[in-house]
Order: sequence, then structure tokens, then C-alpha cells
Amino acid sequence: MKFQHYLFLILRHSWLIVLIVAITLGGTWAWLSKQTTIYTSRAVLQVEKDEARVVKIEEVTDSSITNAEQMNTVVQTLSSNTLLLAVAKAIGRDVEWAKQHGSDGKLAPGMENALANSIASQLKISLRRSTRLIDIVSEDKSPEKARNLASEVVHQFFAMQNQDRTDISKDANRFLVAEAEKLKTKLQDSENKLAQYRQEHKAVSLDKDRDIVSERLTAINSQVTQAAVQRAALESDLAALGQIKQDDVEGLLKLRSVAAIPEVAQLRTTLVQKEGDFATVKQRYGPRHPKYGEAQSQLEEIRNKVRSAVADAGDTLRQQYQSFKETEQSLKQQLKNAEDQTLQLAQVSIPYNVLKREADTDRTLYEAILTRLKETGVTQGLVKTPYKVIEDPLVNPNPIWPIWKRILSAAGALALAASVGLIILLDRMDSSLRTVDEAESSLGLGVLAAVPDGDLSRIPKGGTVMTDDSNSSQAEAFRTLRASLSLLGEEDKRRIILVTSAIPAEGKTFTSANLAASFATQGLSVILIDADLRRPALSAFMLERDIRQNEDFRGLTDVLSGLCSTEEATRATRVPNLSLLSSGRRAPNPAELLSQGGMEKLLKELSHKYDRIVLDTAPINAVSDSLGIAPLAHAVCLVLRYGKTPRRAITRALGLLKKSGARMAGVIMNRMPSKRGAAYYYYYYGDPYIKGDVYGGSDPGKSKGRKKSDKAPPAPAAEIPVSGLSRNKS
Repeated sequence: MKFQHYLFLILRHSWLIVLIVAITLGGTWAWLSKQTTIYTSRAVLQVEKDEARVVKIEEVTDSSITNAEQMNTVVQTLSSNTLLLAVAKAIGRDVEWAKQHGSDGKLAPGMENALANSIASQLKISLRRSTRLIDIVSEDKSPEKARNLASEVVHQFFAMQNQDRTDISKDANRFLVAEAEKLKTKLQDSENKLAQYRQEHKAVSLDKDRDIVSERLTAINSQVTQAAVQRAALESDLAALGQIKQDDVEGLLKLRSVAAIPEVAQLRTTLVQKEGDFATVKQRYGPRHPKYGEAQSQLEEIRNKVRSAVADAGDTLRQQYQSFKETEQSLKQQLKNAEDQTLQLAQVSIPYNVLKREADTDRTLYEAILTRLKETGVTQGLVKTPYKVIEDPLVNPNPIWPIWKRILSAAGALALAASVGLIILLDRMDSSLRTVDEAESSLGLGVLAAVPDGDLSRIPKGGTVMTDDSNSSQAEAFRTLRASLSLLGEEDKRRIILVTSAIPAEGKTFTSANLAASFATQGLSVILIDADLRRPALSAFMLERDIRQNEDFRGLTDVLSGLCSTEEATRATRVPNLSLLSSGRRAPNPAELLSQGGMEKLLKELSHKYDRIVLDTAPINAVSDSLGIAPLAHAVCLVLRYGKTPRRAITRALGLLKKSGARMAGVIMNRMPSKRGAAYYYYYYGDPYIKGDVYGGSDPGKSKGRKKSDKAPPAPAAEIPVSGLSRNKS
């Protein structure tokens, strides 16, 4: 039933759904027509695991860019203001920006940050999850400009990387060139002194006298030479170290002396091992597993130790340099002592050997510096970048924004869902009763009849749907009401029927008149009493105006006040067998007038004259008039209006009637919808029979194609009285 209920609601309010969807689609279309068309282009950058190397040179160290921190560093580098400003200048955006802001083609210093932000707003740089791929997506109003922007970002990134890599090599190369010049001059001086000594002392044959120099001198000399070479290499690295930032771990590790530090070398080996262990743990366990956190913590600890050890490399190298220097001085002192000891044996050859050793030492140092200089130049030109473009940016002819079909479809779907939700929400907030089942389950009373809504413009003054539109569904609803009341019990216990409502404007007067007319068309003598003394309506509904304005016009108040008899106040109506006792003159105290014994006496008197007495009374919750006469009725019918009467008002009215001792017959649902879902409300089941019955309807098979006649329907045939129901008037 819930599904049928909601389906009925949707069908009933389909116009609202169509309106909301149409307004939403129209507004979305208007909004989309004002949007700027945006095109995109994408470049994909791959970060390789290891840097490619062409030649194996010990001084050139490699580093892997594999962990998330380093990958995010690359992403941040691509988004840095330095790179974005370089891109802006390369594509001429700086000139355009300056002209737009009135700077005569020159970019003011304070505008650089805004220019970089404007370029950043057109870029989306992100790292693909679980990969080493970086997406560089650019946006622009022109597809060509979008492609050029993405391409220039990649180009400027590679240019920046190459510049950073050559800075260290250039600093080291500059120092080596200066040292080579010094050693070259010293070597030339040593060789000139040696040649001059040979010429002056005619010591050409001294080369053959090396046996006079002990093996000890040769060994010490070799040690001195090695110490000098180490010191010179260390001096070169110390000079390069001064040009490198302390937090540039990769740059520091490229120095041979730094990488050769035992602690650093051991920590790097441990780091490689821990990274392998962490990769294994990462494949087996999730981030929340204790082993995963333990392995990650150990890896981070080793990395911190490497950073700390590399940061302290300067102090270590200075200590090594001082140690090498002291060792060299010590060896030179030892060499001098040995020379003094052998001076007496070879006084002539010693000066020559000294000059020869100095020349050899200077030549060895000079050759070592030249070799180092060549290696620096070779690595500078051969080291490859670890970044590779695997997807070049292309011109995309399809705009990414706005996507008309997708947005309009989403807007339509949301509008449809919102409208349906609004209808359901309003229904849930509505406390009125809308179905027969709902009324019966909520109130605990049976629904005597469900009267559909209809067009009453064709009903003449003083007429009813029972007499003037007898083949309608409304007339059949009142026949159902009549039948329901006829089944309440014995004849004497269902003759006085009181019709009331919880609040005004529920249709109780319309129901009372047609209920009375339904009994009258059955051949019963019926009197309709207008007991609503505060806002009487039956007189205006059933009688002509000239009758109501007659000075002799009397009613219920006059009878109860003793101003006239019942016969004088009763009027005949256009409906055969139906009489009307109107409310009469306005009474200052209607509640007291009705609650006195005169009303009970009047009903007893009328019950001897009429087969049925129908009372139209005031609303229960509005005034207390009806509660005084409700116990006098054999059956009380409460009229409620479909979709309007609040449940709280109905419940309160029923509670008051119960306290007053009224005998409730049931409720009457008035003004039910008659177009959609009528069968759901039970009054439309017999529609084919209604249209083709004895009351003047057409054939049910032909009723659908027949046009409605403008003329009033023919008067109904007189109904056959039910046996045993008619009474002789006394």
C-alpha cells in the first residue's frame, strides 16, 4: 500500500515534478551558456628508479628516487614559483600580465607572485597512486595554449634540473683548474732546478747511483707522495664542499671523500638493506600492521642517521685533512732524518736525489689533478636525468568544461529526485487523512462512505446530486452511505442521524442534504434539521431567497423558544418526501437553547411523523452546541475532508463525542480526488455499473467515446421503496 500511495502522490503532483524539472533544466542551460569553454592538455613524467650512467666513475654517486617523500618533492618542484615564473616568461605571459595591469610591458616585482599564482591556477600536477608517474594537466580557453603550457612546464623543469646538476661540477672544476696551474708552475721550477744542478755538477750519471739511497728512503718517499695526493684530493673536496648546502644530501654524497667516510658508507649499506626489508613488509602487511609501522620506523631512523652523518661530513673531512697533513709532515720529517743519516754516504747525490724527488712528486700531483679534472668534465656531460617524458602534451579538441550532456542529465536527475522528495516530504508533514485504510486504522472507526469531489455547478438551487445528478459517482457514494446506515441495527435504532464535523468547511451541510435526499428517494419521509444555529447554511442551500426573507419564515430556534409550532417552521423542498426545518432566527444563547429539554421533546415528536431525521450540527471543536444533542441521535456521522482535516482535530472531536455519550456510526470522507487512482480509494470500483444502471446512465462500453452533454441529466426514476422501511405518518 505504501508503494501505491507514493505512486498516486507522484501521479497526482506530476505537474509539479514537470515544472521543477523544466525550471531546473532551463536555469542550468542558461548558466551553462554563460560558462567559459575550457580545454586541457596532459603530459606524463616518469621518475626512474636509478639514475642512468654511461661510464663508471667512483666519484659520481647515484641515488634512487623511489619513496613517497621524494616523489612528492618532485611534484612540489613542478609547482614552485621559480619554475612557474620561468614558464610565464617563456610563453610571454609576463608581458601580457604587465600590459593588463598597466606596467608598460615590464613586470613589477610585487606582481611576480600574482603571476605565478595565475599560472598555478591553470595547472594540476599530481602523483598517480602506487606509481612513479606524475601527471601535468594544463587548462586554457584555447587548446593550443593548453598544450603549449604543459609542454613548457616540462621543458623548464628539465632545464632547472640540468642547471642544478652542473653547478657542483662547475665549482669543483674551477678549483681543480686553479690547483693545476699552481702545480704546473711548481713542476716547471723543480725540473729547472734539477737540470741546472746536473749542468753545474756534471751529474748526468747520478741516475745510475740510486743504489746509494736506501730502500727506506724510497718507501718513505712513496708514503709522502701518497699522503700528498690524498691531501690534495681532500683539499679539492673541501673546496667543493663549501659550495654545497648542508641539507643537500645527494650533492654531498657525490663527493668521493664524503661517500668514502666509513660511517656514511656503512649507513648507506644499511639503508639499502632496510629499504629492501620495508618493501617486503609493505607487500605483505597493511599500514596499520605493527610490523609495517616497525619497519617504517626503522627505515626512517636509518635515513635520519644518514642525513646526520652526511651533515657532519664537513667536520669529518676537516679532521681527515688535518690528519693527512700531520701524517705528511711526519713522513717528511722521517724522510729528512733518513736523508741526514745517509748524507755522509752520498753527499754528492743527495741534492740531486732531493731535486729529483721533488720533481717526481710535483709531476705525480700534477697528473693526479689533471686526471681529476678530466673525470669532472666527463661526468658533467654524461650523467643523465632520472626523469623521462612518456606522454607528450597534445591538442585536445574536446573541451573539459562545460560538459552539457552530463551536467544537464545530472541537473534533470537531481531535479526529479528533489521534486519527488519534496512531494514525499510534504506528504509526511501532512497530518490529514487521504485513504480509507488510513482513516480506519488511525481512528478505529469504519468509513461509511468516500464521497468524491465533483462539479456542482449543474445542480440547481434547492437540488441535490441524488435528484439532479443521480448517475454520478457522488450520488453512488451517498447510496453507499445510506446502505451503511441501514445496516446499523433495528429500524427504531437508526432513525435519528446526526451529521457533524471536527472543524468548519468540511462539507457536513452538503453531506446532510444529500444523505437526507438519498433516504427520500427511497420513498421514506425525511426531515432535515439545520441544528447549526451559529452559522446555518441549509436554508440558503435548499430554499429560495424569497422564502427565506419572508416575515413568516420560522425555524428551529422559534420552535425551541415556543414562538411557533413544528408545522409552522417546517418547509417542503424540491426533493420529494424531504422536508426542511431551518435554523430560524439568530439566538443569543444557541448552546443553552439546544441543551434544554426542548430538543429531546422535538425529536420525539418528529420521530412519530417521519421515517428518518437528519440533523446538520455545528463543528465539534469550534463550539459545544453539538455535544448537547449528540446523545439524542441514534447514529452520529463525522465528516472529514480529504487532505485537509488534521488528525489531531479529528481525534479531539471523537474524544469529545465519546465523552458526551454519542453513538458513533463512523466517518464520512468527503471531496476525495476523482481523476487519478480512484480505485485506490474504493469508490470507483463500480464505475461501469454506475454509468449503466437504472438511474439513467448510458452503456458502459460506449460511455468512454461519448461527449458530455451540456444539458442537465434527465430526472431520475423513482426508486422502489425497500419493503418494511416505510412508515405511515402519524
